[in-house]
Amino acid sequence: MRINPKISENGFTLVEVLVAAVVCVFFGTAAFATNSQLLIALKTQKETTAATMLLQRRMEELRASAWRDVATASYLKTAVVANPTNPTATTNAEAPLGDLKETITVSVYPPDNATSAVVQRNSVNPAGQIVSYMSNNPAETRDTVYSYLTNKPASLLRVDILLSWKGAGGWVDRRSRQISSIFGIGNSAP
Repeated sequence: MRINPKISENGFTLVEVLVAAVVCVFFGTAAFATNSQLLIALKTQKETTAATMLLQRRMEELRASAWRDVATASYLKTAVVANPTNPTATTNAEAPLGDLKETITVSVYPPDNATSAVVQRNSVNPAGQIVSYMSNNPAETRDTVYSYLTNKPASLLRVDILLSWKGAGGWVDRRSRQISSIFGIGNSAP
């Protein structure tokens, strides 16, 4: 039996094999790069969802508070920031948010260029820190704040909650989410 010499000569040349290998490497690299971008996008979406949930939870805590308490910086620090109503849920919601910074600002609405109550919380001050007081008096109480506010022409409060964090694995710029609401004397808990 004789072997046909033309059959044994057919095959791929070294150049063809190298070109095929380069094409496979190129597509493999593109697939891994796409996968990496999709994982970052998923992590970013998870962070955004966690921040939105935390903002909504904070706003509901404030809506359940008495109107005069909402404007009192010491109340914001001790009852809202330092002692959330559901610490396990808050901790779990914050877990995806790296280097979280939370700022709650309460001011008179419409704005009258008066001071605002501002409380901040971050990794350095996890229990919160009072930045400014509504009545500009560090010894303010809920009653002095109520008296201060009811002497104003407007009886509305604007509450702004701002969250900022280091996003997507810590190498992306800081990201932030904010929510605002207007509180009236009759719109919150007694």
